[in-house]
Amino acid sequence: MKQISDPGEFQRLCQVYRSQGLSIGLVPTMGALHSGHGELIKAARKRSDVVVLSIFVNPLQFDNSNDLVNYPVTLQADLEFASSLGVDVVFLPSRDQMHPEPVMIRVEVGKIAEILEGKSRPGHFSGVATVVAKLFILAGECEAYFGEKDFQQLAIISRMVDEMHFPVEIAGVPIVRDSDGLALSSRNLRLSKDQKKAALALSRALFSAKAVISDGLRDVSSVESVMVTELKRPIAGVSKADYPVLDYALVVDQATLIRPDRIDRPVRLVIAAWVGDVRLIDNLGIDISH
Repeated sequence: MKQISDPGEFQRLCQVYRSQGLSIGLVPTMGALHSGHGELIKAARKRSDVVVLSIFVNPLQFDNSNDLVNYPVTLQADLEFASSLGVDVVFLPSRDQMHPEPVMIRVEVGKIAEILEGKSRPGHFSGVATVVAKLFILAGECEAYFGEKDFQQLAIISRMVDEMHFPVEIAGVPIVRDSDGLALSSRNLRLSKDQKKAALALSRALFSAKAVISDGLRDVSSVESVMVTELKRPIAGVSKADYPVLDYALVVDQATLIRPDRIDRPVRLVIAAWVGDVRLIDNLGIDISH
């Protein structure tokens, strides 16, 4: 498994692979790898000749400096995990290599970045789009793999590829959950045992809403109320200080991310909450035609 930190060297290597007729599967990450990332890597391994994993904690997408400082870094474990899954190349740039100071050029994202996560985290998606655009420029023609847990991010990157004509095909990979239903996230490493128990309220809220939709409920406000009620339900053995603090629990159109009045098309249930000082998000797709 090759390890490369220099962007120019990484770009040249990808060009060599393509000149040899090899397809490239790119898996962008911020490290602290888990089974969810593993599914991205496995998907790339099935469909691409060369699997490239990037590990870079991107400072441009953090609106909270403490969140950046506390983001888990587990590089040695990440490299072992990547090697075990057959990754061919790991791209490990430094901050200065990816974003020479001062940063004067950023990708601007429109209204799709001003709702949901973008509303709560101003500038976040500009930072995401900027680093992903740089990765796409360096990797060149490839297939890039992103998890559906960050559903708004996936929608924005897909739109960016279409509008900016990157020679990149985007592949979304379904959410991976643990045995209790908690969506896997690098941020889960920062949760205490009680906080992890409290965090399960997010997925319970989503699946409770799915159940009432399956029973025929179509009014969006009523479905959202089910999610809010479930999130606020008492949690046995957990201090109220560790209870989730809701940011939003919404029903949005699967394609536009706009909130409809009724569920008469494919929608996404989306939820975000703070558990302690850790911000967690989750979502669930609903298609009533199936």
